[in-house]
Amino acid sequence: MLAVNQERRRLSAIWLNTIASGVVSAGTCGSLLAYSFGSHPGVTGLQALAISLASIVTGGLIHVVARALLDAGDHDR
Repeated sequence: MLAVNQERRRLSAIWLNTIASGVVSAGTCGSLLAYSFGSHPGVTGLQALAISLASIVTGGLIHVVARALLDAGDHDR
């Protein structure tokens, strides 16, 4: 039963890391692409930078949660 719980914890961490990657990718690529189209979309350089930074921080926090999930499994042994 311990192996099953370990595998579930590992799969949950992988899922969270995938979400973290998506958040960072969407936030940085989306805001930088919107900025590159010029003034028509109305996105300033500061807004693009703020959105990129916020998405990197959010993705990092999700990654830290995933690592904590894996570390919690090491204490069960």
